[in-house]
Amino acid sequence: MKDPKSKDPNILLEKLRTIENAAGLPAFLEEGREDIQVQIRVDEKIGPAMFKADPLIPGGYVANSLTIRAMRPDIFVLGGPRVDIEDQRECDCGKTFDLQFWKICPYCGREPRG
Repeated sequence: MKDPKSKDPNILLEKLRTIENAAGLPAFLEEGREDIQVQIRVDEKIGPAMFKADPLIPGGYVANSLTIRAMRPDIFVLGGPRVDIEDQRECDCGKTFDLQFWKICPYCGREPRG
């Protein structure tokens, strides 16, 4: 059984910092790192696991309350070589979601299973 906490972005970042390339140098450089925050407002008219551009806040988004509750608060993206940390889970509701982005199922709110 996979541990959902293993997808914690901070734990993953620490693991990625230890990976070296063939020359023994860090495989991922953090120089030029950008921290970006996105404004997300509640709009219950938006379907689950969906986002729409916010008409009131430039660069912001709207989503329903379940989607916002299901989101992981910290998500990071690495440039350069593609690192696939995908962890697809099928929920009892029949939908599939990726644990790297969601804490719970964004469609029904259930905890992820094994």
